Amino acid sequence: MNNFFSQPVGRSVLYLNDFHNGKFLNELNRAARLVPSDVKGMASLVSMADDADASMVEAVVQNLTRWADGVDELNQVH
Repeated sequence: MNNFFSQPVGRSVLYLNDFHNGKFLNELNRAARLVPSDVKGMASLVSMADDADASMVEAVVQNLTRWADGVDELNQVH
């Protein structure tokens, strides 16, 4: 179990990235720039799950991507 909030967001990216050997690195890096607290939170939650696997982390990456998209949309409006 790991609490990623006290660590740099890059550590969360690396942890989540490890489940897919780099397949979602671009998405995770983008999310780290736009929603870093969410990346840390999701990495913390995944680390607490005894049954965490690649499919769970893929769903996490999809959510982080949607949240990052939302921030991008807000930034384009303003």
